Amino acid sequence: MRQKSNGTHLILMELMMVLFFFAICGSILLQVFVKAHNISAKAREMTETKNYVTQAAELIEAGAYDIKDFQEYFTQIDGKAGDYQCYYDQDWNEIKKTKARYHMTIKLERQSAKVLGKITMWRENQQIYQLDILRYRQERKDNERS
Repeated sequence: MRQKSNGTHLILMELMMVLFFFAICGSILLQVFVKAHNISAKAREMTETKNYVTQAAELIEAGAYDIKDFQEYFTQIDGKAGDYQCYYDQDWNEIKKTKARYHMTIKLERQSAKVLGKITMWRENQQIYQLDILRYRQERKDNERS
């Protein structure tokens, strides 16, 4: 009878070792999946950030300076006189300022022959991307066509 109990103890020890091994493997895999999810979320954040900042920069390059020029593409934009803000939620939908997770600021300064711009994307109060713009304005003569 003692031999049976010794065999049972051995099987229980083997079973415990196998379960311990699977628990360690499971915890490692869980950490890998969490890290992969975090990397994916950061990549999506940078992609969306660059898309919106590039869109604003292209509008400036096309000659947009007033808020009316930006409102066609950024419907919730607000601000005045070259200092504009646009707010986004966690899913990158344009919203009002109250529940915003991200916000983009567009600062424009007109000088005699050029326009200086700075477009910055923020996550809450942390800057995540900035693009400086310098656009030279062409002066047209009255008899020239565009």
